[in-house]
Amino acid sequence: MGIFGHCAVGLAAKPATPKVPLGVLLLATVTLDILAVDFGWAGIEGVKAGIPWSHGLLMSTVWSVAAAFLVARIFHDRRAGVVVGLLVFSHWVLDFISHPIPFSSFSWRSWKWDFGHPLPPDLPLLFAGSPKVGLGLYNSISAAEATVLEVGMLALGAAVYVTYRVRNRNVGSLE
Repeated sequence: MGIFGHCAVGLAAKPATPKVPLGVLLLATVTLDILAVDFGWAGIEGVKAGIPWSHGLLMSTVWSVAAAFLVARIFHDRRAGVVVGLLVFSHWVLDFISHPIPFSSFSWRSWKWDFGHPLPPDLPLLFAGSPKVGLGLYNSISAAEATVLEVGMLALGAAVYVTYRVRNRNVGSLE
């Protein structure tokens, strides 16, 4: 899943965590991708090594629990910690549904993937060499359809967020 799909979940989660700034919720949804970039720069992950430290099921769970504890401690709110932990883990769930994503075969001119055949799963369960999973939604839809899906998810998440903000603004003005 791309950034729009992940951020949609963060926007939709705001009503569940009024204490936590929206930026923290959005950051939580892309934490695994930030880790992937950092680990890539450090040479820990990459084309040959795969993505077990950032996107493996085991490590995604570890990062989610760590984020939950950190946020619960910072905001003194267990519920906020749970929601942020679930947002970090939502990244893995959405990637499980959509991966593998054939970015390397994308054409801006035609707005479609051109991989010729379905790509194999790329999300490791444990570490390098462990079985890899992924339902491969993006193997079966075009890049244009994937874009519509993600923008639609973003619009839905934004609608939940805006509704929450408007409702809270109206409640505040009545008091």
